Amino acid sequence: MLKFSGLVIWRLGSRTSLRKYSGPSVTGFKAELSRNVTEKNVDTNSVETKNGPSLVAAAFASLNAPDDENRKPSVKSMKQSRTQQLDSQILRATDIETLLLAAENPVVSRRHALKMVSVLSEWSSSNKVKISDFEKDPRFLKLCRILARTPASQAMSSLTMAEDLSTVLGITGDDEAARLIANLSLPQMIKVMKALQSKGRRSTPLLRALSYNITKQSETIDLKKAADLLFSMASLNFPDPMLLDRLCSDIIESLPANTDKPAVVNSILVSLGLLKYRHEAVLLALTEWIQTHKTICRPSDIASAVVTLATVDYLPSQVEPLLEAALSLEEDEMVKASSWLDLVFSFLILDRAEQRHLISTLKPEFIEKLLSAGEIPIPSRRKLMVIDGYIGLKFPQTTTRLAEDISVGVPIVYTKEKALYIQSIMDTFKSLVSAETFFRKECQSGMGFLYDAEFAVDSKCHPVPLDKAASRKDVYRIAVLGLDYHDFTRKELVPLGINKLYSRLLQLKGLRVLEIPYTEFSPKEKLVTRVQYIEKRLKEIISTS
Repeated sequence: MLKFSGLVIWRLGSRTSLRKYSGPSVTGFKAELSRNVTEKNVDTNSVETKNGPSLVAAAFASLNAPDDENRKPSVKSMKQSRTQQLDSQILRATDIETLLLAAENPVVSRRHALKMVSVLSEWSSSNKVKISDFEKDPRFLKLCRILARTPASQAMSSLTMAEDLSTVLGITGDDEAARLIANLSLPQMIKVMKALQSKGRRSTPLLRALSYNITKQSETIDLKKAADLLFSMASLNFPDPMLLDRLCSDIIESLPANTDKPAVVNSILVSLGLLKYRHEAVLLALTEWIQTHKTICRPSDIASAVVTLATVDYLPSQVEPLLEAALSLEEDEMVKASSWLDLVFSFLILDRAEQRHLISTLKPEFIEKLLSAGEIPIPSRRKLMVIDGYIGLKFPQTTTRLAEDISVGVPIVYTKEKALYIQSIMDTFKSLVSAETFFRKECQSGMGFLYDAEFAVDSKCHPVPLDKAASRKDVYRIAVLGLDYHDFTRKELVPLGINKLYSRLLQLKGLRVLEIPYTEFSPKEKLVTRVQYIEKRLKEIISTS
């Protein structure tokens, strides 16, 4: 119901008659309404009361009708209209000329540019057009500039199709750009991978497309290309198993032809270590190559090989000459002090470290060399703490020890994923050892790492209070080490070398180590199954002791 001045009421509904009310303003209202209807070519006689319904309908029609003649389109709607027209123009294009004609439109966006480049790529892959037909066309170069955001002068230089697509794919990261990769050659795909690595862009769609298409290439990937790909995969933390296997196979095939390039062999070994990839055949082939070509290898090449072997805990008898060569190296042969620390720590992991090696890393003058490059990184400080802890256990009479301030402020905590796995192990132990006097969690080793729990049992696997365990010879102190996915090598699932070192250090402290790998213990299993697994492992440890 609409009310005007308390005098006239229009009721909208089934009753549409105009009610009359007395009042001085009624005449004026009727006259105004009459004029409005006259302007819309309505007969003035319709003002009569008996024609009230048609009058009201005409009035409302006048109020509701849009004034299309006087309305002007907004700038936004015009732009939207031009954008839609451009989309249609791209879809209707059937040849290079009509498609690149759309590139002259002033509203071309990155989305439009990528779509047009995608169409050209599809046409070239289906042999509908040749790349040479458009690669030098200014309109195509304009599209590349839009995508790559490069200066006009650089884009207008003599660019090739491979360079343009490498730039485009190295910057864009959507699914449509990933589809372009299938049309690239092997060198072009490697350029794209290197572009992603240099920009630190971990675009999963692009990386998956690259891995798939590189793997299915028929041509052999030479050592240089393999080194570039492995380095990019390690930097981007993208260890695609299919591509890694393919690269290792091609490395073994190409390696015998290399007679004078130790740098590329060194690069491959370093990347395999960073990827924690234990491909025993390729590791053996690479280390034997270094042994055979030792005269042209640098000390850093030998050291890098040993570091990788220690990381993946792989030391076959065939590489013994390489290890002997590494053990004879001196600190001043390393380019950086941190490289010497890494090598000595690797000796310790492989259980081949000599006392002189270990002590050299704890001397004040060596610590000064590390500090000369800036603050000592946390991983290096942890290595120093492990070396110091080992010396304290193995050579207790040694006076050269690590300065206390080096270990101050070093965080020793679990990652989020590791914490969840360890928590499932601790929940299982509640059914075996419940009281805190029998069970200690998150134990600090004092040597730069945590072990997950400690408890004591007798020969019948009955819990014993920890405060009494030290004085009893018939009691076994057990250290728990949970090993999740990140504690294992890839390809061959074995614990990393550093985890083997942790177990050895705990054994030197008089503890029996109960390792619980994720390959044998699943948090999703029923509680009774998990309890039975731990009881079985405990009995094995005690029986072997």
